Amino acid sequence: AVSTLLAPHRDVVACVRIGGTDLGAALGLRRPRELTIYNIGPVADVVYDIVNVFGRTDGTGFPISGPVWEYFANSRRLFKPQLRETPFRALEHDDIREELLEENLDGLVRELALDRANGLTGKTIIHPQHVGIVHALSVVSSEEHADAVDILAKHASGGGVQASSAGNKMNEAGPHRGWGERTMTRAELFGVARPGLGMVDFLLAHVEALAGRGAGNPAGEQA
Repeated sequence: AVSTLLAPHRDVVACVRIGGTDLGAALGLRRPRELTIYNIGPVADVVYDIVNVFGRTDGTGFPISGPVWEYFANSRRLFKPQLRETPFRALEHDDIREELLEENLDGLVRELALDRANGLTGKTIIHPQHVGIVHALSVVSSEEHADAVDILAKHASGGGVQASSAGNKMNEAGPHRGWGERTMTRAELFGVARPGLGMVDFLLAHVEALAGRGAGNPAGEQA
């Protein structure tokens, strides 16, 4: 019914926003800070249904934004942190990882990755420190961009399958076309990372900016 209501106004609807807190409220549920919305089964089922109705790439869909992450202060943990040490240690910035963990922002990072994997783009924000993290996780990697360009070019020339330019996956023009188009739209909005730059680099710039360290902003130079 909502889809039918919105369809005539597609040109003025920026996105369909999922109210995860409101969905949980209907059942008296609230996700703890150490779990993502996808761990709350009844709410996750509704999120999947919303994506299935509103996220189609056949011209009937809309951009869909992820549910709000409602936590922004430190608390004691029961489960292991959700950020691996290795990527931060490689850049010699274990302290940045610790700052993200202290503020319970590793849960936000995890949920954003799952949002993107499930077809959601962007997120409702309730605290300024979340903005840079959402942007960092929304930047298109150099490899993703190369795949999207190859897929759309292959589709335009008649379709088919080929190995990715990175040599680590299959790019199939037909099934991956919608992903390619969505990735190019995200690239227009959030930029494309230079080869060698990744999520950790952007998280580093964000955390240092919050701390006033003036370390520069690779996210502003990613094109």
